[in-house]
Amino acid sequence: MMYLQGRYKVVLAPGKLLLGVMLLLLAGCASYSQSQHTIQQSLINQNPAQALELLDKKKNNGSDQFLYHTDRAMLLRMLGKYAESNAEIEIAKKLVEEFSATSITEQGAAFLINDATRTYTGTPVEQIMLHVYAALNYLELGQPDSARVEILQVDTRLRGFMQDDPDSPLSFDPFARYLSGIIYEDMGEWSDAMIAYRKSYKAYQAHQDLYSIGIPAQLKSSLILMAHKIGLSDEQKKYEQAFNLKILDLLNARKNQSELVFMFHNGLAPVKREHAAQIFSPVAGRLIRIAVPGYYRRDNSISRVRINIQNQNEKTNQYLYSATSEVTEDISSLAIKTLESYMPAITARALARAVAKYKMAKDAGDKNPMAGLLVNLVGFVTERADTRSWLSLPAEIQTARLPLPPGNYRLIIELLGYNNHVVSQQTVENVQVKKSQKHYLSFHWTASSLNHGLAGRH
Repeated sequence: MMYLQGRYKVVLAPGKLLLGVMLLLLAGCASYSQSQHTIQQSLINQNPAQALELLDKKKNNGSDQFLYHTDRAMLLRMLGKYAESNAEIEIAKKLVEEFSATSITEQGAAFLINDATRTYTGTPVEQIMLHVYAALNYLELGQPDSARVEILQVDTRLRGFMQDDPDSPLSFDPFARYLSGIIYEDMGEWSDAMIAYRKSYKAYQAHQDLYSIGIPAQLKSSLILMAHKIGLSDEQKKYEQAFNLKILDLLNARKNQSELVFMFHNGLAPVKREHAAQIFSPVAGRLIRIAVPGYYRRDNSISRVRINIQNQNEKTNQYLYSATSEVTEDISSLAIKTLESYMPAITARALARAVAKYKMAKDAGDKNPMAGLLVNLVGFVTERADTRSWLSLPAEIQTARLPLPPGNYRLIIELLGYNNHVVSQQTVENVQVKKSQKHYLSFHWTASSLNHGLAGRH
């Protein structure tokens, strides 16, 4: 038998050969998130070292190598091994480039079996996060030049997404633009920083229509300060009026100051689960079962963090400076919205595949009723959704920017619940802030609330 899938010709093996091939593939049909349960549990228990050990012991499917390297990159990052983390990210980038154009063989397998047979190269959100986390790793290594290379790659990828699908949520990711502005500012490239901050501002405005994330106060200040720095007085006044902020107040707060840029990586990204549905097919003249993915948010008990700063050389209960983080990237909502935009294509593929399987079973049954029953059963069992995703990504990224005089500091990080009470407290010693420089610091919190549950399908 022969069917056409796009411009590719897919030849389906008849009889026992087809059945044997499909049965061999049944072992790979388990939910990806279920197969990663022990690793995820270690993360929920705030034990990235154990999660890394379990990941390295696990047999890695060749089609899932992207996820192996991205998870490994994130776990190494959590352990403070930023250079090793970036080595894994570089491997993942090469996989994206190598397998972006899916092979004819993989197209045929996906049409015959399910979408999970394709080599996984990440969603648009995950591909953007590759560059974002590579840039953050470089910043924490004290290599802003290398971080700048990553943000240029982010810009190229975002422009590609915009050309492919201008309405995609990923065509204007606000945090990637905001991070670009911070890096350009750090490099003294004021005009480029202003352009990036403007793009970020527009992206946050657009994202307010997609999910609940406001324009960060720190971005508002950056727009005013950068407009002032490069002499855009009219634009400066426009922002001052729009944000109800005064340039003199902002300048006084930053006079002769360096800056601590604190990134809080909160929670864990949503999990994909399979969702089966019955859809009527006019071609088959009957109800057809299809399976599609759906995201489930993971519970998290932390709403934000408060960063309190003490002088490292003084024993005191008094705080010199304090700031509260703001949500600057909602990865969970962005992933969910992006998947929603792809659902029509995913559903169409699943429906076409189900019809093809029905025809195969019917043709086999016309020759041998038992063979038809077996082919139908195998087709039913192999109809699985692609539930793969980068599970160690955070649910969101929060940012706080603190102007500080040069010095050696102790940070008291208070993790706040949704009722504003302190859930946990962490201390970071010997944070060195140098004169006229930015110091970058990240903190990951992966534990969920006590029930470790899923908060509902999206």
